[in-house]
Amino acid sequence: MKKVFGMTPLIAVLGLGVLLGGCGSLPASQTNTVEESPVKTLTGKVVVAGNVIELNNNGIMTQITSRTIDLTKYIGQTVSVTGQFSGTTLYVDELK
Repeated sequence: MKKVFGMTPLIAVLGLGVLLGGCGSLPASQTNTVEESPVKTLTGKVVVAGNVIELNNNGIMTQITSRTIDLTKYIGQTVSVTGQFSGTTLYVDELK
């Protein structure tokens, strides 16, 4: 093989590819996204299902828990709870 600038053509092409690889690249596209608030408010009846407390909102069951509120006091009552989800569990910060 004939050497170009003291290199084989394959190495020369690879070197040029590395040097010019970033030229002409397009910037990352930006998408229009709407961020949802992590805080949610749900209304429903507080029920016990097994060993977990859930909120029954027209047949839609949502597991709820709280570090600050004793939810067992509200079993059987219809309440509005506000908190943040972690997975499928709503961590309640406020109850009305």
